[in-house]
Amino acid sequence: MSIKMREQTPGTGGKNGVLRALKILIGCILITLLALAAAVGGSGFLFMRSKQDSVGFLEKTRVNGRSVAGKTPAEVTDSLVKTFLNGEVVLMEEGKEVLSLPIADLGYQPDRETIEASLTRDMEKEKSDFRSVVTEMMYGNSFTQNIPFTVDETVFKNAVGKNALSEPRKENKNAKILYYEEEEKCRIVPEVQGTRFHDRDLRNWMRGEIDALLTGEEQAEEKEDKQDKADNKGKEGKEDTGDSKDKTVEPAAVPALIEALPRAEKDDKKGSLKSADKNAQKTAKKTGPYRITLTIPASIYIPPDKTVENADFKTKCKVLNQLAGESVTYLFGGESETVDFKTIMNWIRVKDGEAVVREDEVRAYVEDLAQRYSTRYRDRVFYTTWGGAVTFTPGMNEYGYTILEDAEFEQLKADILSGQKVQREPVYMYYNDWGCPLFLSRNGMDDLNGTYVEVSIYSQHMWYYRNWQLIVESDVVTGDVTKNLGTASGVFPLAFKESPSILRGGTGKDKYETEVKYWMPFYEGQGLHDAWWKTVFGGDEYKGDGSHGCVNLPPDVAETLYNNIVPGTAIVIY
Repeated sequence: MSIKMREQTPGTGGKNGVLRALKILIGCILITLLALAAAVGGSGFLFMRSKQDSVGFLEKTRVNGRSVAGKTPAEVTDSLVKTFLNGEVVLMEEGKEVLSLPIADLGYQPDRETIEASLTRDMEKEKSDFRSVVTEMMYGNSFTQNIPFTVDETVFKNAVGKNALSEPRKENKNAKILYYEEEEKCRIVPEVQGTRFHDRDLRNWMRGEIDALLTGEEQAEEKEDKQDKADNKGKEGKEDTGDSKDKTVEPAAVPALIEALPRAEKDDKKGSLKSADKNAQKTAKKTGPYRITLTIPASIYIPPDKTVENADFKTKCKVLNQLAGESVTYLFGGESETVDFKTIMNWIRVKDGEAVVREDEVRAYVEDLAQRYSTRYRDRVFYTTWGGAVTFTPGMNEYGYTILEDAEFEQLKADILSGQKVQREPVYMYYNDWGCPLFLSRNGMDDLNGTYVEVSIYSQHMWYYRNWQLIVESDVVTGDVTKNLGTASGVFPLAFKESPSILRGGTGKDKYETEVKYWMPFYEGQGLHDAWWKTVFGGDEYKGDGSHGCVNLPPDVAETLYNNIVPGTAIVIY
């Protein structure tokens, strides 16, 4: 038996063996790796699944900058609500705190249901797939949670108003023109803004500011303004939130005040958050109570009625200075009353650059002047020689001064426009029907001024005083009261005097005609005169043998009186 041997080519058998060995090795490695991958994949799947099945937020999750790892939406909602209600609103005015209230006392309440629902959606989103879980594991998730809230309008209205502020309101001071007497010159004094406002304006402004800060609308508006400047495009601002009792304001951005700012204050000039607060907003690490500090703006104050801008004060001041220094002084004997320029300037208005008198004001002054200084047909109290007081009613007081209001009104207007210092008596009703005065002289309200004839019917006596000196006195005979011819009581001006004179009167058998030497009439045919036919004066002569109403005098007394009296002298009979 022969065995044939295959001839081998040198070197070929060793190479093939190496290749087979490598293939076997690589296969083993792949099998090992696949086994490892299967093991890792299974455990990874189980890990990812555990993350998705957890009840709270994932480990590296933050809401509004704060860690919420492991917390449920309800727990995070509790925290946000508590923080919201931990705020206060402070109202400042002129550097002083005038109101401080917790946010809840203003009627603000967070919308818990909406917040929790939103947080639940956020948590479900981060667990929705493996990619979200892996992202959370590597980088962490961050959510922005808006804080919607409601406002009870009744609570807010009751909490905000002028009566709630600690500082009283300051009244406005209108712009005005003042007269400086020493300089005889007028100058403009500007208006002064007070602090009065309508409650509705304060509430509307305050609501807008608080809502904007809590919702982040203010920051959004600032960003929008910057964008407008960059691209010259205008955009609309805030949405109308309606007028229902409880208004829900859906925020446009995270209210950083709620979680990040223990002290959120308004910048008065820009209406934005201060830079220090913005840094706090970024870090979001502070958890203390926050404060919204607002300063009442001047724009809500009720403006003064008269301002330098809305009244032509410069023109009026110029016109007034053309008359400055003038006055009108009324003379009442030794007394006087002056209408100075401080008063006159208020009676002047300017029309077409010229001074025009305010007639209503001037007429009112004249009426008041007449009421105070007219003495005729007014109640009069007379003090007799015996020391008693006699009161005469207006109808018994024919004597005295009457200011003619229409004539005085015209004269005063002319004096005002003259620009001069004027001194004079008022325009009086001066003459009676005989061209004689209705008065003699006055000193203030004393229009007898020490000169008058006094006749006492009861005493049947007469006195004549001139300048406080007794000139003559005598018993007299007055009208016969038994014949209903009594002398009239009252105060009368001496109408005129006549010498000689024939007295006529009466009818039928009572008709008479008598010549007297001294006739001094005072009232409706009655007068003082000499009674040369009588020998008895005084006593009860007037009861049965009296006159027809005149005051009968002894001839010598009548002569003395006639020679020392002038028309207009008061005749006082009581």
